This record gives sequence, C-alpha cells and structure tokens, in this order.
Amino acid sequence: MLRTSHVLCRVEDIHETVQNFTDLGFEVAWGSDPKKAHNALIWFSEGPFIEFFEFPSKLAPLRWPVALRFGRGMGARLHKWSRPGKGWRDLALETDDTDLTATRAQLTATGVDVSRIFRNGRTRPDGQRVRYQMLAPSPVELPFVVSSYDPPQRPAEVEHTNGATGIATVRYGVSRVQRPHFDRYVRSDQWLRPEPALTTGVIGVQLHGLRAELDPAKLHGTVLTPVPVEESQS
Repeated sequence: MLRTSHVLCRVEDIHETVQNFTDLGFEVAWGSDPKKAHNALIWFSEGPFIEFFEFPSKLAPLRWPVALRFGRGMGARLHKWSRPGKGWRDLALETDDTDLTATRAQLTATGVDVSRIFRNGRTRPDGQRVRYQMLAPSPVELPFVVSSYDPPQRPAEVEHTNGATGIATVRYGVSRVQRPHFDRYVRSDQWLRPEPALTTGVIGVQLHGLRAELDPAKLHGTVLTPVPVEESQS
C-alpha cells in the first residue's frame, strides 16, 4: 500500500533555505556534502518528512532523453521540477520495499500509466551511500512513487526547538479533471487530505506541536501552519 512519504519544496538557494528554516526552529539535515548539496531534509520521529531541493531551470531540456530512457512520465516529472519558482512542487508516496518492481506491476494492473523504474542514490555528509528508486505516473499532476531508502535514513531522535513533532495533514488540491486519475491511484492515507481545487498539487502542510506561526518571509513559498486548535483538541 502506498502512503505519504514526503512533501517537496523547490527553492532557489538551498543554503539560504537551510539557514532560514534553522532560524525558524527546525533541525535541518543536509542530503549530501553541504559544499555541493542540492537538497536538505526536515525529519520527524515518524510519518512524512519535508524535502527542499534546487533544480536549475537550464536542466529542463534533459526531459527528452530522460523520457526516451524511462518513459514520458519521468520526463514530464523532470520538467515539472525544473520550472522556475519556489514553493511546494510535488508529493511523494512510498512503499515498504527497496525495490519497486512489484509496485509497478500492481499499478499497471489497475490501469495507472507509470514510467519505468529510475534507480538513483546520493552520498550523505558522513560518506554513507543511500540508494532509492522512483516511478513517475501520468498525468504529471499526480504524486510520484519512491521506494524505501536503502539503508533506512530516519534519525533515531529528532527534536525541533519550535515544538513541531510531525506532519498532521498534507492539504492536496485535486482538480475535477484529475480526480478520476487520483482516485484510481491514491488510496486513503492518514496524512493526505485531498480537496477540490482548480489545479492539482500541494496546498499546505499542517504540523503537530508547532507553537507559533512561522515568518512567511523565511518559508520560501511554502505554507506551513500549526494544527488548528479545534482539531488538536478533538
């Protein structure tokens, strides 16, 4: 069963982003050596995490060779990530497996158009090599699929000084045109809250434990808010 893995935010300066979110009281982990890293992560003790990534717009033409090798879904996904601008850009769903072969077969059997498996990896700041796999569905507005990290990456302990303890809800807009595709592909999920919208994509993220509103000037286009009081008390 697929479940929410992480929410992705495209940024224009990963170092500025890490500094800003550290200032906001988050513990931010670099994806690789900070001198050359293009991504960073906000982990929680359980549930989905947040990923910030840089993806230069000049890489947009790579969508064509990527599509040729891995399928149109992966090419379209690369183009989506390379579009200028910052803020919420995508949502990833995950499995418990480190190999997506069976997941791809299951999705295809239900009529979901997915790319071939893209195998990738990165080297953490401590030198450990991390491997993972990806699948990209069509239409590109749908969330993509990732395998479990190999080896697992969630830290044993995570503490954010602003009180945040985890993602409560990912508000995900789904357009009327995309709704049939979304319902065939995405099952019920405790973190994901789909809602009608003109366009399909992440609208905002609510956090458990967050003690105060965050400075919008440091959020790099994201919408991160505390769980409403009436919901946190229910």
